Amino acid sequence: MKLHLKLFTLLALALVSFSWPARCAEQHPPPARALLAQPFNEQTWATLIKSGPRPAAYMFTTTYCSVCPAVFQEVRRATQHRRVRPELIVVMMDAEGPSALRHASHFQGMTQFFTFDGYEPAIRSAIDPSWRNITPYVVLIDATGGIQRGIGAPSAQSLQRWLQ
Repeated sequence: MKLHLKLFTLLALALVSFSWPARCAEQHPPPARALLAQPFNEQTWATLIKSGPRPAAYMFTTTYCSVCPAVFQEVRRATQHRRVRPELIVVMMDAEGPSALRHASHFQGMTQFFTFDGYEPAIRSAIDPSWRNITPYVVLIDATGGIQRGIGAPSAQSLQRWLQ
């Protein structure tokens, strides 16, 4: 009897160990594409405004912004059931390279990732001269190029207007 119990236990453990990687893959699918941090300098914003994706949400964040991931997920949830999904772009203001990529994992679902490359106050001023470095700073650009800017989570009304 003890032999049967031991064999049964070993068989059960073997089945669990062989099926565990498959279950993990189902729960955490691999990213659709490799994430690369693109440089964001003083000229980048003007280029994106002129010829960037539409509609798009830009979230300007820092490594120490504790509410930024939750605000990003709110914006992402608003787009989940759309036939055409907008670009969800994160711009990290205070980290580069591997450090920035470590923090990028907090923004699941983003479609592009930028990091500031240059003098941060000058880049911020190119985006919005009245912005005082409070994050999250969210810019929603609708399909026609209309722009909404704000600090913190956009209101439901703003999100609806953006997605029309």
